Amino acid sequence: MRIERIELKNFRSFESRTFELSPSFNVLIGDNGTGKTAILDALSIGAGAIFLGLEGASPPGIHRDDVRQVAHGLGEVPTLEARYPAAVTCVGSIGRKRMEWTRTLDGPNKHTTHGGASELSRLSGSLNAQVRAGKSVTLPLVSYYGTGRLWLQRRARRSLASDGARVLRPGSRLRGYQGCLDPSSDHKGFVSWFKTMELIQLQSGRRLGTLDAVKRSIRKCLRGWREVRYDFRLGALVARGKQAQLPFDLLSDGVRNILAMVGDIAYRAATLNPHLREEAPRKTPGIILIDELDLHLHPLWQREVVDDLRSVFPAMQFVATTHSPFIIQSLRKHELINLDDRSRETLPSRSIEDIAEEVMGVELPQRSHRHQEMMAAAREYYAALEEAKGASGKELKVLKRKLDALSAPFSDDVAYHAFLEMERSAAKLPGDKK
Repeated sequence: MRIERIELKNFRSFESRTFELSPSFNVLIGDNGTGKTAILDALSIGAGAIFLGLEGASPPGIHRDDVRQVAHGLGEVPTLEARYPAAVTCVGSIGRKRMEWTRTLDGPNKHTTHGGASELSRLSGSLNAQVRAGKSVTLPLVSYYGTGRLWLQRRARRSLASDGARVLRPGSRLRGYQGCLDPSSDHKGFVSWFKTMELIQLQSGRRLGTLDAVKRSIRKCLRGWREVRYDFRLGALVARGKQAQLPFDLLSDGVRNILAMVGDIAYRAATLNPHLREEAPRKTPGIILIDELDLHLHPLWQREVVDDLRSVFPAMQFVATTHSPFIIQSLRKHELINLDDRSRETLPSRSIEDIAEEVMGVELPQRSHRHQEMMAAAREYYAALEEAKGASGKELKVLKRKLDALSAPFSDDVAYHAFLEMERSAAKLPGDKK
């Protein structure tokens, strides 16, 4: 499954906007409030239309809160009025079938329409029938990982990392879709699947290719850790490195973030497409949405995470948001969507300073903001000092107050503050202490 283009009308802050997507990786950047998460939410509505004909997950719809609000100032107090219809239109493909589908919300008391996605609904209904008949049809994965994913892991640590994980009974392949488009999913399904597969492997006395494939996917993305397994003595999911073995709840936020996310994608792929066996993570197609890909990751890891995900899940299409110049640096041509300026592109050959300044709009990124403030204050201080040398009376008093105000914010930097005071003392302004 791929989405080549998505068009938004009256959706959140977008009156009308179209975005072209690359087939492998897409990263959205922009100031806070520019609509990065809104685009991910719209994509979940568009891609989630596949569930119109599938069992196991409910297709997300357009809610009243998603409808664009327009302010009117007819009276003393402004009013907000919703603009209908709100619509999400996608152009994409499932397998070799290319199609266009639309979902709309036409009014405040309406439900999200299905008619514009009838072709997609029929196709997914056919997939559902083949699954029920036991056919080896490959199902696409659609999954969403929001910024609340780590907070929910903390809240549910006992159920994620300990014997709160249940052993799964045999069930439909379609349960791989359960909770997949809930951006605040806590990944308990992944831990339960892992525990169940470890038990089956122990009882059967043979290695399971599917379990090995999921472990291999995690290991490739989890740099510095050799293995992830369910330890029945500890009753917990554990990661083993060169020097230590730690249960899930004692791992760093960055490691838990990657482990849970990669593990969740891999186990869902294996559940949806068991006929692919150890190739399930590599050959399962789909769309993965990730809000803040750099969440809690060290800069060294930020530079590698895109290539790791691209390598482990080559058939997936990723759409993610970030504020990290290191992630932007790892992208290929046409994989960056800059909501601040659509003309700004990036290439792997650009330096971090170039990306921060030219792509992300950060002024003088090679210098700290504090340093820039100090330099600006020093220039203004010298200009005021020169002006004060020839001033008198009220003008001199005003300039002296300005000099005090310019140096005061930097009183904690003893050397800088002392230098300014020495320059002022050397100017011998009337009324200053000698």
